[in-house]
Amino acid sequence: MPDQTEDDDVLELCNIYAQQTHHFEAFILGNRKGLLELRKAIDEALETGSSVAHLYPSDFEGYETYVALVDDEQKFEKLMDPYVEEYAQEEDAVDPVEVIKEYEAVKGNPSS
Repeated sequence: MPDQTEDDDVLELCNIYAQQTHHFEAFILGNRKGLLELRKAIDEALETGSSVAHLYPSDFEGYETYVALVDDEQKFEKLMDPYVEEYAQEEDAVDPVEVIKEYEAVKGNPSS
């Protein structure tokens, strides 16, 4: 695959493919602008606790990727499993949206 020599990307293209099930691979594929947007969101989450990357998949329908820092291992263990195939979740499993809402409330930006 040839390397892109010019920064002529228009959109932040990034496809994020989740794991199908346990021990399967996950993939993140994107153009330079998309991967930089994702990196910026990760860097901001490391600084402030949470962030959002505004990205476009290969069908060009924009979406948001929320990134949150969860340093508490016990809290992390309570998160829902991230696999595409559904498994029996623990009854008290925490939806990742709740983690984002906690950070947004602290920042004063209530999310929907």
